[in-house]
Amino acid sequence: MTKKNLRKIPYIILKKLESIKSQYVTVGVLKTFKIDYILNGNLSHLNISIENNSLIFPDEIIPSSSQGKYSNRNINGYEITRRDLAKETHYRSMEVPTWGSIWRTHTVDMPYEMYPRDIIAPSLSSIKIECRNTSSGQDEFAIKFELNEVLDKKSKTFEEDLLISLNLLQENIYSCDVFPSGISFEDYIITTQLAWEFLPLGNREDDIKRVFGRNIPTPEQKRNMESRHDFLMSLNPKELLYGTSGLQRYFGAKLDDNLVVFENIRYGNAIYVMHNDWEQLSMLSRIELMSGRYGDNFERVIHTTGWEQKIKDIVKKCRNNLNI
Repeated sequence: MTKKNLRKIPYIILKKLESIKSQYVTVGVLKTFKIDYILNGNLSHLNISIENNSLIFPDEIIPSSSQGKYSNRNINGYEITRRDLAKETHYRSMEVPTWGSIWRTHTVDMPYEMYPRDIIAPSLSSIKIECRNTSSGQDEFAIKFELNEVLDKKSKTFEEDLLISLNLLQENIYSCDVFPSGISFEDYIITTQLAWEFLPLGNREDDIKRVFGRNIPTPEQKRNMESRHDFLMSLNPKELLYGTSGLQRYFGAKLDDNLVVFENIRYGNAIYVMHNDWEQLSMLSRIELMSGRYGDNFERVIHTTGWEQKIKDIVKKCRNNLNI
């Protein structure tokens, strides 16, 4: 996972803010972590660990300053050089030889010019952590992270404050999102549902541009997306699907009214084949979907060796069952 800072508020966050009616919002995210990922110490900077196969975590923690620029500023504060203002004269004391004496010195104040600086005090924002099921025997844990700062959308500094908060969470959780202030764990699950829209079949380059939107993919991301796009097109879809959930983007193919294949466009995630009420299933959060309550209505295939053939076999079986 990347800790890359955000230079500006992501477009998808701005769009989500438009749909939030509340004046007050918080920055948070609900993420699912494999137990091996936690055992490898990837969340140790938040004092999250596994003991006796159970999840151990603090209720609230101030992120370590070593996690990145925003985490450091959160604890130590920072200075802003005001290059928009005229330089000011300052003085630096120096010891210089006294005229006519080899051994004696005296102090003089040497002038120099520098821009004014604003001293920004540390905000000491903390991350609140919540997990509803910490019991042993699980392969993964759904954990909610939320900054303790409540942001006012009507504030003059709202966008500045929001970008700082998003980056603080991004450096520590490697993901970020926004929610109405004060919502519950269950509300987080509801608001991370997928929202789908359909795309007409086009050429590969146009389809990829639509999926990434305003984001510019890296060369590796583009190559992966081209490969995934070619595979989905080999299944002879009727339409393409594009969906979002928080900052996550999903891309897929509608093969028939009751059969779709889709995946997260980030490399390394699983691909899903859904049938029988796929629209309702895809609107479930991943946490709900993997709860085991939805049985044979979908198949999940990890991107390991041979995943393409596994998907083709599943699609063929579904088409036979559905008489497609």
